[in-house]
Amino acid sequence: MNVLILGREEDCRDYLDYAHERGFTVQFFAPPRLAADDRENWRRTVADAAREAADLADVDDVISFHDSFQIQLELLRGELGMPTRDIDTLLCLVDKTRFKAHPAVRDHITRHIELDTSAKAPQALAAAEAALTFPLVVKPSNGFYSAGVVKAETPAEFPKAFIQTKRVCTVLRESSGESRMLAEEYLDGNEYAIDGVVSEGRVVPLQIHRKLPPLVGPLFHEVAYLTEPFDAELGRDFTALLESVIPGVGLDNSPFHAEFRFDGQGRLRILELAPRLCGGGTTTYQQLRICTGLDAYDLLHRLGREALVPEPLHHRVALEYDAPIERSGFLRNTARAVEVCHKNDVTTVHLHRPDGQFVLAPPLNFETVLTAYFARDTREEAEALLDVLMTDCTIDTETEKSS
Repeated sequence: MNVLILGREEDCRDYLDYAHERGFTVQFFAPPRLAADDRENWRRTVADAAREAADLADVDDVISFHDSFQIQLELLRGELGMPTRDIDTLLCLVDKTRFKAHPAVRDHITRHIELDTSAKAPQALAAAEAALTFPLVVKPSNGFYSAGVVKAETPAEFPKAFIQTKRVCTVLRESSGESRMLAEEYLDGNEYAIDGVVSEGRVVPLQIHRKLPPLVGPLFHEVAYLTEPFDAELGRDFTALLESVIPGVGLDNSPFHAEFRFDGQGRLRILELAPRLCGGGTTTYQQLRICTGLDAYDLLHRLGREALVPEPLHHRVALEYDAPIERSGFLRNTARAVEVCHKNDVTTVHLHRPDGQFVLAPPLNFETVLTAYFARDTREEAEALLDVLMTDCTIDTETEKSS
């Protein structure tokens, strides 16, 4: 199989390993940004750039794990005669502002407002106080990896949160286009995520993630996913919400990654719905393989070409650990963290950034340093492992680069 990936090679190491094992040929293409007022020329713009950058003659599939490239992905797939998803649906799903305003979604979310990114903090605070009740969460409209998501417990904490998020919006402008800022009422309940597929109109949740430790702010970096096969009986509320929202927004023949929280009254609310595999593809693939024996990359290649009815081959518990960065600086002692993973019977470990490279700490972080995947038989075993990793598997930084 010949595969074209929209994205960077360094962000797709897991898929590259997968492709190498199967003898796939992989090419990469960084697509151009699209001007909002030039939609009639989008397809030609992407197709012309792709033909200059890659040999499209024998491409069997085009994929992307990147939020900002989903529109270009479908335009190019359409140009090559491959199954496509609806462009307006994707435009909605990759922008939190559009998503929250959609008629199929707006009854299932927390109260929120859009903030003026050109405003000063006092003006933004006045707008938030007039419409919402504290505590609030401030976030970019097109962010990812929880970058720029900051909680303000009280009005006194709002200016700092606003400035932090505004800085992230400035950085996002280069890679993801213009960001808007949202302020929304904080949901004081557990947070979950679900990976699945939509195939020929059928919504198929495959696995459910519990986010640990509990994300209570002020920052929301996701350290660990404790993952189990989706249980249709226990997950009825999630299924009902997904079966309302997904057809409502028009998503079909696509992977999805949905995130949820329960509010103070125990009602389920949806936070976002991404039309892609989670974690650059890696999280969905590695966790699903551990938990169920299913192959997420294979499902991705088959979507739209045949009706999929995936059934778990086994039931296990997976733990994804994303080693947190406490402070921005130059990386050091990463080999020690990798060693700790191996001592705890890691299934797969990816060290994405080497010693000496400068990395940013939350809320400004956009990149993972180390991600490790572990298989366990029970939830209790996975939680006990996380306690060990939080103590022993840490990533160090220093303010000055070692010579």
